[in-house]
Amino acid sequence: MHISSTDNPLARRLRRYSESARACREAGRSIAEGLHLVEAALDAGVPISAIVVSEEAHAAARELARRAADSARTRVVEFARSLYDQIAPVEHGAGILAEIAIARPELPQQQAVDAVFLDGVQDPGNAGTLLRTAAAAGVRHVAASPGTALLWAPKVLRAAMGAHFALSIYEDVTVDCMAGAFAGERLAADTHGDETLFTASWGDPPTLWFFGSEGRGLSAGTAAVVQRRLRIPVADEVESLNVAAAAAVCLFEQVRRRAFRSAVQ
Repeated sequence: MHISSTDNPLARRLRRYSESARACREAGRSIAEGLHLVEAALDAGVPISAIVVSEEAHAAARELARRAADSARTRVVEFARSLYDQIAPVEHGAGILAEIAIARPELPQQQAVDAVFLDGVQDPGNAGTLLRTAAAAGVRHVAASPGTALLWAPKVLRAAMGAHFALSIYEDVTVDCMAGAFAGERLAADTHGDETLFTASWGDPPTLWFFGSEGRGLSAGTAAVVQRRLRIPVADEVESLNVAAAAAVCLFEQVRRRAFRSAVQ
């Protein structure tokens, strides 16, 4: 089916998702755009309501759409280029996007696993990078405070590059609920912490990492439940570190420590 009208119900719905994280939250759906993201969603068995290809879509995009139609029995439609470009956030992309369901798992109770808590991280790029970093470091649970960007928003999905489908993601979680859901040492890190990240003794599993907003850092309520605040050493000329970069330093230092312990045991 070829669609060119802006009044088409699917086009109107997808445009709302593209423009408003609130619309995604209310509908329980979002947009995964691009070959890699659509393929990752398909491979993970994520419910896909529809796949849209641009009339100028790459051959690889059309082949992926055919695969989705065959294996997932997903509706596939073609949008006129002008209509597709109103919705797709990426210029000069492959010309494929999917309307996907947002996963909403229930919080566990005192589960002894590694987890990450995002406290007011509002930039979608940072939020997506944090999700991608957590998944790459082997952390499988990420929770976000009510003030954090919607983790299933299209821009966050794009930045995370498929990490969503390897994670259990919990949104609108208060810090008290986070502390009740996961059992482990509660850690935070910034450039002003009390103990140096690389020399202090920490990292025995499980650990719960708390990362604050780009501007103010951790809220007072979150800081109150953190047991240890570690310091990431930076050059004297530098005052702070991007939250996504700080998370990468902490989580991969954790990976390094555990790999070393395993090697010497």
